[in-house]
Amino acid sequence: MKFVKLSQSEFEEIRKLYEGVMSQACYGLFFREGMILGEEMGKIAAQEPEKYFEICANLLRARGWVDNIVFQETTAVAEGSIEIGAQADGATCHRLRGIVRRIYELQTHRRLHCEEIECVSKGDRHCVFKLEQVRGE
Repeated sequence: MKFVKLSQSEFEEIRKLYEGVMSQACYGLFFREGMILGEEMGKIAAQEPEKYFEICANLLRARGWVDNIVFQETTAVAEGSIEIGAQADGATCHRLRGIVRRIYELQTHRRLHCEEIECVSKGDRHCVFKLEQVRGE
């Protein structure tokens, strides 16, 4: 086996590169995981269409994802997300964003874009998810 030598500054730059790439890849992975979880919750809630969002909110609370969540027409407002971490520059609730998106898609039968526009990890009061229809759909 051969080894190469790196300077401390080269090592630090390479470490930052890997951490950046891996964190971005993880965000996508966590979001897709949330879509899978949201699929199951949406199917359970669809058995009682008139209580769809109420059932989804109850499932999210019962499974420990949030302390509370309110589904509105184009937004969902969550309190106590399990994904809130240390102070961050960006939104951190990637799984919950995937869950919320899939819950809304199953209800509306449309492909949607979901963005976390407020996050407690960024210092906001609540985690707020904004949903809008994907253009061209």
